[in-house]
Amino acid sequence: MNYTWLIIWLVLFVILIIIEMITTAVTAIWIGVGTVAGAVAAAFGAPVWLQIIIVAAVSFICFAFIRPRVKRNFDKKKRWSALKDFIGTRALVISEIDNIRGIGEVRIGRHEYAARCSESGYAIPEGTVVKIIDVHRDIMLVRVDDTIGYNMEVKSSEARLDPHIYDDF
Repeated sequence: MNYTWLIIWLVLFVILIIIEMITTAVTAIWIGVGTVAGAVAAAFGAPVWLQIIIVAAVSFICFAFIRPRVKRNFDKKKRWSALKDFIGTRALVISEIDNIRGIGEVRIGRHEYAARCSESGYAIPEGTVVKIIDVHRDIMLVRVDDTIGYNMEVKSSEARLDPHIYDDF
């Protein structure tokens, strides 16, 4: 048995993995998977033309169907880490935050994010200014902003702010 093509596919695989580690573009890895399939075909004695077709087909299938899912997960992780920059900033509650019902949204600038209250059993009504205290995945963990608490009018578990307080939101 001739091991030349088996060695070529495996060396190409190692080179592609190194390229992937350097670039982190989630591209070279799929061609690398194709070269592993080519190496398996070479180990079973497949002709070179069939090995090349197998490498191309497996690489295409991985690139077309698996890469988008993996890429989405990488993008989510980048987004989640970028959301950590909001910790300590203020946001406007645009939809009541209620942990029991699992609802709530806040607006920061022109963007809206899911939110939950840091204190269990406490609902935060729409229109309240809150402070972001943590981010879990893509959900903001918030509490009522104490620095502007004196501007709030509280009536039987409902808190509202004067409209001029959150003009910058």
